[in-house]
Amino acid sequence: MIDSPLVDLHSHSTRSDGAFAPARLVEEAAARGVTTLALTDHDTTAGLDEAEAAAQEHGLEFVPGVEITCECAGTEVHLLGLGIDRLNPKLQRICADVQGRRRERFFEMVARLRAHGVPLSTEGVEDGVSLARPYLARLLVQQGKVAGYQEAFERYLRRGRPGFVDHSRIRIEGAIEAIQAAGGVAVIAHPGLYRNGDEVVFEARKLGLDGIECHHSDHNHDVSQHYVSLARKLELLVSGGADFHGPEHARSKFFGKRGCPNDDFERMKDALAARA
Repeated sequence: MIDSPLVDLHSHSTRSDGAFAPARLVEEAAARGVTTLALTDHDTTAGLDEAEAAAQEHGLEFVPGVEITCECAGTEVHLLGLGIDRLNPKLQRICADVQGRRRERFFEMVARLRAHGVPLSTEGVEDGVSLARPYLARLLVQQGKVAGYQEAFERYLRRGRPGFVDHSRIRIEGAIEAIQAAGGVAVIAHPGLYRNGDEVVFEARKLGLDGIECHHSDHNHDVSQHYVSLARKLELLVSGGADFHGPEHARSKFFGKRGCPNDDFERMKDALAARA
């Protein structure tokens, strides 16, 4: 398995579903030897200013990013935007659209839980967090409805359970266009986690995809090498990151170890310069 020379292009803060505030995330990255970090919170750029200031403080190269939830080849996929202009109006409209859909889904799940006899309170629901199932699971734990995070999903939040509501997703072409309009490169995140990852890559490439996240905490050696080969064949960029969410997440052990090889990162920077 390829361990990066500490270029990590996929991480999350409390601005979406991570455990650390943006500045604390950067501090942790520096402590683990990361030299280049992208913050890629779900459907928001709200943490980028804080993270970038902290990166300057700690001597890290910073890559502004985002991870947009969308649909491709009949599957929910996550699309990383790397090297973006965080103020771009088209990108901000896409993020606002996805956040609005996410909020509607969140409160529909709450309503279904209440109808099922789970009187969950949403008083004090936090601004600036990703209103999705992980946050709802934490509320269920905090309010004593379940003993733990996994139980929340098993009893209430997985597909087929009483609190589950399917996504209303945007099409991937809109997300690709928005990322590229913001001067960034559009990269399929962790394709090995999708039931039809290769089909997703081929479909997304027809729609303008720039790259594949080949190296990821949940990709074993064979999966990583498969997607590196596919990226070379399709003339796509290669990316990688630990997808760090916090110290209690299973991916935590890869933070500072899994990421984007230097040669591939240089190719990405060349692509970003050409797009600019």
